[in-house]
Amino acid sequence: MSLKSDVWQTYFLLAYVAPEAITESMIDPLIPYMIRTFSVDVAPDQLEAAVGGRAGLMGGMFYLPLLIMNILWGTLSDIVGRKPILIIGLFFSALTTFLLGINTSSFAFALVCRFLAGVFGSNSTVAKGALGEIHLDEKGRSWAYSLYGSLYAFSGIVGPLIGGVLVSSGTEDAPLRYPYFKACALGAGLCVLALPITHVYFFEPKELRHAKLEDMPSSPTSKSLLVRDLFSVKGLMQLWGSLKEPMTGKVMFPIFLYVLIAFCNRAWTTLLPLLFSAKHDLGGLAFTAFDTSFAMTVMACCKLFFQTTICQAIVTRFGMNGSYCLGMAVIIPACALLVCWVDLAGMDGVMLGFAVHGSVWVCEAIVYLSVIMMISDSVSPSGLGAAHGLSATCAAASRVIAPPLVGYVWEYVAVRARMPWTAFFVVQVAAVGAILFARWGNKEEAGEKGVYRRVREDVEMRSLDE
Repeated sequence: MSLKSDVWQTYFLLAYVAPEAITESMIDPLIPYMIRTFSVDVAPDQLEAAVGGRAGLMGGMFYLPLLIMNILWGTLSDIVGRKPILIIGLFFSALTTFLLGINTSSFAFALVCRFLAGVFGSNSTVAKGALGEIHLDEKGRSWAYSLYGSLYAFSGIVGPLIGGVLVSSGTEDAPLRYPYFKACALGAGLCVLALPITHVYFFEPKELRHAKLEDMPSSPTSKSLLVRDLFSVKGLMQLWGSLKEPMTGKVMFPIFLYVLIAFCNRAWTTLLPLLFSAKHDLGGLAFTAFDTSFAMTVMACCKLFFQTTICQAIVTRFGMNGSYCLGMAVIIPACALLVCWVDLAGMDGVMLGFAVHGSVWVCEAIVYLSVIMMISDSVSPSGLGAAHGLSATCAAASRVIAPPLVGYVWEYVAVRARMPWTAFFVVQVAAVGAILFARWGNKEEAGEKGVYRRVREDVEMRSLDE
Protein backbone atom coordinates (compact mmCIF):
# COMPACT_ATOMS: atom_id res chain seq x y z
CA MET A 1 0.00 0.00 0.00
CA SER A 2 1.38 3.39 -1.00
CA LEU A 3 2.29 5.89 1.69
CA LYS A 4 0.09 8.35 -0.21
CA SER A 5 -3.00 6.17 0.22
CA ASP A 6 -5.93 7.47 2.24
CA VAL A 7 -5.22 5.00 5.05
CA TRP A 8 -1.56 5.93 5.49
CA GLN A 9 -2.26 9.64 5.17
CA THR A 10 -4.85 9.30 7.93
CA TYR A 11 -2.26 7.69 10.20
CA PHE A 12 0.35 10.37 9.48
CA LEU A 13 -2.20 13.12 10.04
CA LEU A 14 -3.17 11.71 13.43
CA ALA A 15 0.53 11.63 14.33
CA TYR A 16 0.38 15.43 14.16
CA VAL A 17 -2.49 15.47 16.67
CA ALA A 18 -1.23 12.82 19.09
CA PRO A 19 1.32 14.95 21.03
CA GLU A 20 -1.22 17.71 21.71
CA ALA A 21 -3.87 15.17 22.74
CA ILE A 22 -1.52 13.32 25.11
CA THR A 23 -0.23 16.55 26.64
CA GLU A 24 -3.70 17.95 27.31
CA SER A 25 -4.95 14.71 28.85
CA MET A 26 -1.81 14.62 31.00
CA ILE A 27 -2.26 18.18 32.28
CA ASP A 28 -6.02 18.17 32.97
CA PRO A 29 -6.01 15.78 35.98
CA LEU A 30 -3.03 17.61 37.48
CA ILE A 31 -4.55 21.10 37.44
CA PRO A 32 -5.84 21.06 41.06
CA TYR A 33 -2.40 19.94 42.25
CA MET A 34 -0.68 22.59 40.13
CA ILE A 35 -2.95 25.21 41.67
CA ARG A 36 -1.88 24.16 45.15
CA THR A 37 1.77 24.42 44.09
CA PHE A 38 1.58 27.71 42.19
CA SER A 39 -0.75 29.61 44.56
CA VAL A 40 1.95 30.96 46.86
CA ASP A 41 0.05 34.25 46.96
CA VAL A 42 -2.86 32.61 48.82
CA ALA A 43 -2.82 32.08 52.58
CA PRO A 44 -2.62 28.38 53.53
CA ASP A 45 -5.91 28.49 55.43
CA GLN A 46 -7.67 29.91 52.35
CA LEU A 47 -6.05 27.69 49.74
CA GLU A 48 -8.69 24.94 49.56
CA ALA A 49 -11.44 27.52 49.10
CA ALA A 50 -9.52 29.04 46.18
CA VAL A 51 -8.63 25.81 44.39
CA GLY A 52 -11.99 25.36 42.63
CA GLY A 53 -12.14 28.83 41.11
CA ARG A 54 -8.47 28.88 40.11
CA ALA A 55 -8.67 25.40 38.61
CA GLY A 56 -11.61 26.59 36.53
CA LEU A 57 -9.70 29.66 35.35
CA MET A 58 -6.66 27.62 34.40
CA GLY A 59 -8.77 25.02 32.62
CA GLY A 60 -10.65 27.67 30.66
CA MET A 61 -7.61 29.79 29.80
CA PHE A 62 -6.49 27.33 27.10
CA TYR A 63 -9.80 27.73 25.28
CA LEU A 64 -10.15 31.51 25.59
CA PRO A 65 -7.97 32.41 22.55
CA LEU A 66 -9.54 29.55 20.60
CA LEU A 67 -12.71 31.64 20.45
CA ILE A 68 -10.95 33.45 17.61
CA MET A 69 -8.03 31.25 16.64
CA ASN A 70 -9.95 28.06 15.82
CA ILE A 71 -11.86 29.58 12.94
CA LEU A 72 -8.80 31.57 11.87
CA TRP A 73 -6.47 28.57 11.74
CA GLY A 74 -9.19 26.36 10.25
CA THR A 75 -9.93 28.83 7.45
CA LEU A 76 -6.24 29.48 6.79
CA SER A 77 -5.74 25.73 6.44
CA ASP A 78 -8.32 25.75 3.63
CA ILE A 79 -6.24 28.37 1.81
CA VAL A 80 -2.55 27.75 2.57
CA GLY A 81 -2.82 24.03 3.29
CA ARG A 82 -3.12 21.83 6.37
CA LYS A 83 0.57 21.06 6.89
CA PRO A 84 1.90 24.61 7.62
CA ILE A 85 -0.77 25.19 10.27
CA LEU A 86 -0.11 21.80 11.87
CA ILE A 87 3.64 22.47 12.04
CA ILE A 88 3.08 25.85 13.71
CA GLY A 89 0.76 24.22 16.25
CA LEU A 90 3.25 21.50 17.14
CA PHE A 91 6.11 23.96 17.60
CA PHE A 92 4.24 26.23 19.98
CA SER A 93 2.68 23.30 21.84
CA ALA A 94 6.22 22.12 22.62
CA LEU A 95 7.35 25.59 23.68
CA THR A 96 4.42 26.43 25.98
CA THR A 97 4.39 22.99 27.59
CA PHE A 98 8.10 23.26 28.37
CA LEU A 99 7.61 26.72 29.91
CA LEU A 100 4.79 25.40 32.09
CA GLY A 101 7.10 22.67 33.34
CA ILE A 102 9.77 25.10 34.58
CA ASN A 103 7.20 27.15 36.52
CA THR A 104 7.49 26.76 40.28
CA SER A 105 5.44 29.38 42.08
CA SER A 106 3.53 31.70 39.74
CA PHE A 107 -0.15 31.14 39.05
CA ALA A 108 -0.14 34.10 36.63
CA PHE A 109 2.73 32.58 34.61
CA ALA A 110 0.82 29.29 34.40
CA LEU A 111 -2.19 31.16 33.00
CA VAL A 112 0.03 32.85 30.40
CA CYS A 113 1.45 29.48 29.33
CA ARG A 114 -2.00 27.98 28.92
CA PHE A 115 -3.24 31.06 27.05
CA LEU A 116 -0.36 30.91 24.55
CA ALA A 117 -0.90 27.18 24.13
CA GLY A 118 -4.50 27.96 23.21
CA VAL A 119 -3.49 30.59 20.65
CA PHE A 120 -1.72 27.88 18.65
CA GLY A 121 -3.77 24.91 19.85
CA SER A 122 -5.94 24.29 16.78
CA ASN A 123 -4.29 21.15 15.41
CA SER A 124 -7.32 19.03 16.28
CA THR A 125 -9.55 21.45 14.37
CA VAL A 126 -7.31 21.41 11.29
CA ALA A 127 -7.03 17.62 11.47
CA LYS A 128 -10.80 17.15 11.47
CA GLY A 129 -11.07 19.23 8.32
CA ALA A 130 -8.23 17.29 6.70
CA LEU A 131 -9.83 13.93 7.52
CA GLY A 132 -13.05 15.05 5.87
CA GLU A 133 -11.04 16.11 2.82
CA ILE A 134 -9.14 12.81 2.61
CA HIS A 135 -12.31 10.70 2.92
CA LEU A 136 -15.26 11.91 0.84
CA ASP A 137 -17.59 8.95 1.45
CA GLU A 138 -19.55 8.30 4.64
CA LYS A 139 -17.92 4.92 5.27
CA GLY A 140 -14.43 6.38 5.03
CA ARG A 141 -15.30 9.33 7.24
CA SER A 142 -16.92 7.09 9.82
CA TRP A 143 -13.72 5.01 10.00
CA ALA A 144 -11.42 8.04 10.06
CA TYR A 145 -13.35 9.94 12.72
CA SER A 146 -13.66 6.76 14.80
CA LEU A 147 -9.88 6.44 14.61
CA TYR A 148 -9.59 10.12 15.54
CA GLY A 149 -11.76 9.50 18.59
CA SER A 150 -9.76 6.39 19.45
CA LEU A 151 -6.61 8.50 19.42
CA TYR A 152 -8.09 10.81 22.03
CA ALA A 153 -9.31 7.83 24.04
CA PHE A 154 -5.82 6.33 23.91
CA SER A 155 -4.39 9.71 24.92
CA GLY A 156 -6.81 9.73 27.82
CA ILE A 157 -5.18 6.49 28.97
CA VAL A 158 -1.54 7.28 28.32
CA GLY A 159 -1.56 10.96 29.30
CA PRO A 160 -2.89 10.71 32.87
CA LEU A 161 -0.86 7.57 33.51
CA ILE A 162 2.38 9.23 32.41
CA GLY A 163 1.53 12.37 34.34
CA GLY A 164 0.79 10.44 37.50
CA VAL A 165 4.07 8.53 37.29
CA LEU A 166 6.29 11.48 36.41
CA VAL A 167 4.76 14.11 38.67
CA SER A 168 5.85 14.20 42.28
CA SER A 169 5.47 16.95 44.82
CA GLY A 170 8.38 15.59 46.82
CA THR A 171 8.25 15.40 50.58
CA GLU A 172 7.76 18.05 53.20
CA ASP A 173 11.46 17.80 54.08
CA ALA A 174 12.75 17.81 50.50
CA PRO A 175 10.24 19.22 48.02
CA LEU A 176 11.13 19.05 44.35
CA ARG A 177 12.02 22.38 42.79
CA TYR A 178 10.29 21.55 39.49
CA PRO A 179 7.58 19.01 40.33
CA TYR A 180 5.93 19.12 36.89
CA PHE A 181 9.02 19.43 34.70
CA LYS A 182 9.42 15.77 33.73
CA ALA A 183 5.81 15.41 32.63
CA CYS A 184 5.81 18.67 30.67
CA ALA A 185 9.21 17.94 29.13
CA LEU A 186 7.90 14.63 27.86
CA GLY A 187 4.90 16.36 26.26
CA ALA A 188 7.19 18.90 24.60
CA GLY A 189 9.50 16.13 23.42
CA LEU A 190 6.63 14.28 21.74
CA CYS A 191 5.80 17.42 19.78
CA VAL A 192 9.41 17.81 18.64
CA LEU A 193 9.58 14.13 17.66
CA ALA A 194 6.39 14.33 15.58
CA LEU A 195 7.57 17.33 13.55
CA PRO A 196 10.12 15.71 11.20
CA ILE A 197 8.25 12.41 10.83
CA THR A 198 4.96 13.87 9.72
CA HIS A 199 6.58 16.69 7.75
CA VAL A 200 8.21 14.13 5.46
CA TYR A 201 5.35 11.65 5.05
CA PHE A 202 2.16 13.72 5.25
CA PHE A 203 0.96 15.32 2.00
CA GLU A 204 -1.67 17.96 1.38
CA PRO A 205 -5.02 16.18 0.79
CA LYS A 206 -6.03 18.66 -1.91
CA GLU A 207 -2.82 18.08 -3.88
CA LEU A 208 -3.11 14.30 -3.63
CA ARG A 209 -6.73 14.35 -4.76
CA HIS A 210 -5.91 16.52 -7.77
CA ALA A 211 -2.94 14.31 -8.63
CA LYS A 212 -5.15 11.22 -8.59
CA LEU A 213 -7.81 12.85 -10.75
CA GLU A 214 -5.33 14.22 -13.27
CA ASP A 215 -2.83 11.32 -13.11
CA MET A 216 -0.12 13.88 -12.43
CA PRO A 217 2.38 14.25 -9.58
CA SER A 218 1.37 16.68 -6.86
CA SER A 219 2.82 20.14 -7.17
CA PRO A 220 5.04 21.20 -4.25
CA THR A 221 4.89 24.86 -5.29
CA SER A 222 1.16 25.45 -5.19
CA LYS A 223 1.17 25.76 -1.43
CA SER A 224 3.94 28.38 -1.32
CA LEU A 225 2.19 30.46 -3.97
CA LEU A 226 -0.92 30.54 -1.82
CA VAL A 227 1.11 31.62 1.20
CA ARG A 228 2.74 34.37 -0.83
CA ASP A 229 -0.57 35.59 -2.25
CA LEU A 230 -2.51 35.37 1.01
CA PHE A 231 -2.18 39.07 1.85
CA SER A 232 -3.04 40.24 -1.66
CA VAL A 233 -6.53 41.52 -2.49
CA LYS A 234 -7.37 38.20 -4.12
CA GLY A 235 -6.07 36.27 -1.12
CA LEU A 236 -8.04 38.35 1.36
CA MET A 237 -11.20 37.95 -0.73
CA GLN A 238 -10.66 34.19 -0.75
CA LEU A 239 -10.17 34.21 3.01
CA TRP A 240 -13.41 36.15 3.52
CA GLY A 241 -15.30 33.80 1.22
CA SER A 242 -14.02 30.78 3.11
CA LEU A 243 -15.03 32.34 6.43
CA LYS A 244 -18.60 32.92 5.22
CA GLU A 245 -19.16 29.47 3.72
CA PRO A 246 -20.05 27.56 6.93
CA MET A 247 -22.30 30.30 8.32
CA THR A 248 -25.58 28.68 7.26
CA GLY A 249 -28.40 27.16 9.26
CA LYS A 250 -27.58 23.68 8.00
CA VAL A 251 -24.06 23.92 9.38
CA MET A 252 -24.91 25.82 12.55
CA PHE A 253 -27.33 23.13 13.76
CA PRO A 254 -24.67 20.41 14.28
CA ILE A 255 -22.24 23.06 15.49
CA PHE A 256 -24.60 23.98 18.34
CA LEU A 257 -24.90 20.29 19.23
CA TYR A 258 -21.11 20.17 19.30
CA VAL A 259 -21.06 23.17 21.64
CA LEU A 260 -23.32 21.39 24.13
CA ILE A 261 -21.26 18.20 24.30
CA ALA A 262 -18.10 20.31 24.57
CA PHE A 263 -19.63 22.09 27.58
CA CYS A 264 -20.52 18.79 29.24
CA ASN A 265 -17.07 17.38 28.57
CA ARG A 266 -15.19 20.34 30.05
CA ALA A 267 -17.52 20.54 33.04
CA TRP A 268 -17.06 16.83 33.67
CA THR A 269 -13.29 16.81 33.28
CA THR A 270 -12.98 19.88 35.54
CA LEU A 271 -15.16 18.46 38.30
CA LEU A 272 -13.66 14.97 38.38
CA PRO A 273 -10.13 15.99 39.49
CA LEU A 274 -11.68 18.36 42.04
CA LEU A 275 -13.77 15.51 43.44
CA PHE A 276 -10.79 13.17 43.45
CA SER A 277 -8.38 15.62 45.10
CA ALA A 278 -10.70 17.19 47.70
CA LYS A 279 -10.30 16.14 51.32
CA HIS A 280 -12.74 13.79 53.01
CA ASP A 281 -14.20 16.53 55.20
CA LEU A 282 -15.18 18.41 52.01
CA GLY A 283 -16.95 15.38 50.59
CA GLY A 284 -14.08 14.43 48.28
CA LEU A 285 -12.08 11.24 47.88
CA ALA A 286 -8.65 12.60 48.95
CA PHE A 287 -6.79 10.94 46.08
CA THR A 288 -3.12 11.66 45.45
CA ALA A 289 -1.99 13.02 42.08
CA PHE A 290 -1.05 9.50 41.00
CA ASP A 291 -4.39 8.05 42.17
CA THR A 292 -6.29 10.74 40.27
CA SER A 293 -4.32 10.15 37.09
CA PHE A 294 -4.73 6.39 37.42
CA ALA A 295 -8.50 6.71 37.89
CA MET A 296 -8.77 8.82 34.74
CA THR A 297 -6.65 6.25 32.90
CA VAL A 298 -8.85 3.31 33.86
CA MET A 299 -11.98 5.13 32.71
CA ALA A 300 -10.33 6.12 29.45
CA CYS A 301 -9.61 2.43 28.83
CA CYS A 302 -13.37 1.87 28.71
CA LYS A 303 -13.71 4.66 26.17
CA LEU A 304 -10.94 3.27 23.97
CA PHE A 305 -12.39 -0.24 24.00
CA PHE A 306 -15.86 0.85 22.94
CA GLN A 307 -14.49 3.51 20.56
CA THR A 308 -12.67 0.83 18.58
CA THR A 309 -15.41 -1.83 18.74
CA ILE A 310 -18.99 -0.55 18.73
CA CYS A 311 -19.12 3.25 18.29
CA GLN A 312 -19.06 3.12 14.51
CA ALA A 313 -21.71 0.38 14.49
CA ILE A 314 -23.97 2.38 16.84
CA VAL A 315 -23.80 5.49 14.67
CA THR A 316 -24.55 3.36 11.60
CA ARG A 317 -27.48 1.67 13.34
CA PHE A 318 -29.16 4.67 14.96
CA GLY A 319 -28.03 7.44 12.63
CA MET A 320 -26.06 10.51 13.56
CA ASN A 321 -28.86 12.37 15.34
CA GLY A 322 -30.18 9.28 17.12
CA SER A 323 -26.72 8.30 18.34
CA TYR A 324 -26.14 11.81 19.63
CA CYS A 325 -29.36 11.72 21.68
CA LEU A 326 -28.62 8.21 22.98
CA GLY A 327 -25.19 9.21 24.21
CA MET A 328 -26.38 12.39 25.90
CA ALA A 329 -29.25 10.52 27.57
CA VAL A 330 -26.90 8.15 29.41
CA ILE A 331 -24.99 11.07 30.95
CA ILE A 332 -28.04 12.12 33.00
CA PRO A 333 -28.44 8.98 35.19
CA ALA A 334 -24.66 8.58 35.38
CA CYS A 335 -24.39 11.94 37.14
CA ALA A 336 -27.18 10.95 39.52
CA LEU A 337 -25.27 7.80 40.52
CA LEU A 338 -22.46 9.96 41.86
CA VAL A 339 -24.42 10.26 45.09
CA CYS A 340 -24.04 6.52 45.62
CA TRP A 341 -20.36 6.60 44.71
CA VAL A 342 -19.49 9.29 47.25
CA ASP A 343 -21.41 7.48 50.00
CA LEU A 344 -20.02 4.01 49.32
CA ALA A 345 -16.66 3.04 50.77
CA GLY A 346 -14.12 0.43 49.80
CA MET A 347 -14.15 -1.67 46.64
CA ASP A 348 -17.91 -1.23 46.07
CA GLY A 349 -17.45 2.51 45.74
CA VAL A 350 -14.45 2.11 43.45
CA MET A 351 -16.24 -0.31 41.12
CA LEU A 352 -19.37 1.85 40.97
CA GLY A 353 -17.28 4.93 40.28
CA PHE A 354 -15.43 3.30 37.41
CA ALA A 355 -18.70 1.99 35.95
CA VAL A 356 -20.37 5.40 36.15
CA HIS A 357 -17.54 7.41 34.66
CA GLY A 358 -16.62 4.73 32.16
CA SER A 359 -20.17 4.81 30.79
CA VAL A 360 -20.01 8.59 30.45
CA TRP A 361 -16.76 8.47 28.53
CA VAL A 362 -18.16 5.76 26.22
CA CYS A 363 -21.21 7.90 25.52
CA GLU A 364 -18.99 10.91 24.84
CA ALA A 365 -17.19 8.87 22.18
CA ILE A 366 -20.48 8.07 20.45
CA VAL A 367 -21.68 11.67 20.68
CA TYR A 368 -18.44 13.15 19.35
CA LEU A 369 -18.32 10.74 16.40
CA SER A 370 -21.91 11.47 15.41
CA VAL A 371 -21.67 15.26 15.67
CA ILE A 372 -18.32 15.49 13.82
CA MET A 373 -19.85 13.48 10.98
CA MET A 374 -22.87 15.81 10.98
CA ILE A 375 -20.61 18.84 10.57
CA SER A 376 -18.54 17.21 7.81
CA ASP A 377 -21.69 16.14 5.96
CA SER A 378 -23.10 19.67 5.93
CA VAL A 379 -20.36 21.40 3.89
CA SER A 380 -18.28 20.84 0.75
CA PRO A 381 -14.65 19.62 1.01
CA SER A 382 -13.33 23.07 0.17
CA GLY A 383 -14.97 24.47 3.29
CA LEU A 384 -14.23 21.71 5.79
CA GLY A 385 -11.44 23.65 7.50
CA ALA A 386 -13.65 26.71 7.97
CA ALA A 387 -16.60 24.59 9.14
CA HIS A 388 -14.59 22.70 11.74
CA GLY A 389 -12.84 25.94 12.66
CA LEU A 390 -16.19 27.62 13.30
CA SER A 391 -17.42 24.61 15.27
CA ALA A 392 -14.25 24.56 17.37
CA THR A 393 -14.51 28.32 17.92
CA CYS A 394 -18.07 27.99 19.18
CA ALA A 395 -17.10 24.99 21.29
CA ALA A 396 -14.20 26.97 22.71
CA ALA A 397 -16.73 29.47 24.06
CA SER A 398 -18.42 26.72 26.07
CA ARG A 399 -15.04 25.37 27.15
CA VAL A 400 -14.08 28.81 28.40
CA ILE A 401 -17.33 29.17 30.35
CA ALA A 402 -17.63 25.65 31.75
CA PRO A 403 -14.47 25.33 33.91
CA PRO A 404 -14.87 28.63 35.83
CA LEU A 405 -18.62 28.07 36.16
CA VAL A 406 -18.37 24.59 37.65
CA GLY A 407 -15.27 25.65 39.60
CA TYR A 408 -17.17 28.35 41.45
CA VAL A 409 -20.18 26.05 41.81
CA TRP A 410 -17.80 23.54 43.37
CA GLU A 411 -16.53 26.13 45.83
CA TYR A 412 -20.06 26.75 47.04
CA VAL A 413 -21.44 23.20 47.17
CA ALA A 414 -18.24 21.51 48.41
CA VAL A 415 -16.59 24.07 50.68
CA ARG A 416 -19.77 25.59 52.11
CA ALA A 417 -22.59 23.07 51.66
CA ARG A 418 -20.43 19.90 51.87
CA MET A 419 -22.40 18.34 48.97
CA PRO A 420 -19.86 18.16 46.11
CA TRP A 421 -21.89 15.77 43.97
CA THR A 422 -24.54 18.46 43.40
CA ALA A 423 -22.07 20.33 41.20
CA PHE A 424 -22.76 17.72 38.50
CA PHE A 425 -26.32 19.06 38.15
CA VAL A 426 -24.82 21.55 35.70
CA VAL A 427 -23.85 18.67 33.41
CA GLN A 428 -27.30 17.10 33.65
CA VAL A 429 -29.08 20.32 32.69
CA ALA A 430 -26.82 20.76 29.65
CA ALA A 431 -27.42 17.15 28.58
CA VAL A 432 -31.20 17.56 28.76
CA GLY A 433 -31.00 20.75 26.71
CA ALA A 434 -28.84 19.00 24.09
CA ILE A 435 -31.35 16.17 23.66
CA LEU A 436 -34.30 18.54 23.29
CA PHE A 437 -32.50 20.68 20.73
CA ALA A 438 -31.29 17.65 18.75
CA ARG A 439 -34.79 16.20 18.49
CA TRP A 440 -36.29 19.56 17.57
CA GLY A 441 -33.81 20.22 14.81
CA ASN A 442 -33.45 16.73 13.35
CA LYS A 443 -33.03 17.55 9.67
CA GLU A 444 -30.38 15.09 8.51
CA GLU A 445 -29.89 14.39 4.82
CA ALA A 446 -29.18 10.97 3.34
CA GLY A 447 -25.47 10.25 3.48
CA GLU A 448 -24.98 9.23 -0.14
CA LYS A 449 -26.84 12.24 -1.45
CA GLY A 450 -24.60 14.54 0.53
CA VAL A 451 -21.49 12.76 -0.72
CA TYR A 452 -22.51 13.00 -4.36
CA ARG A 453 -23.29 16.68 -3.97
CA ARG A 454 -19.88 17.37 -2.42
CA VAL A 455 -18.04 15.43 -5.12
CA ARG A 456 -19.85 17.37 -7.84
CA GLU A 457 -19.04 20.68 -6.15
CA ASP A 458 -15.40 19.71 -5.78
CA VAL A 459 -15.08 18.73 -9.44
CA GLU A 460 -16.75 21.99 -10.48
CA MET A 461 -14.39 24.04 -8.33
CA ARG A 462 -11.39 22.16 -9.72
CA SER A 463 -12.57 22.86 -13.25
CA LEU A 464 -12.88 26.55 -12.46
CA ASP A 465 -9.36 26.59 -11.02
CA GLU A 466 -8.02 25.03 -14.18
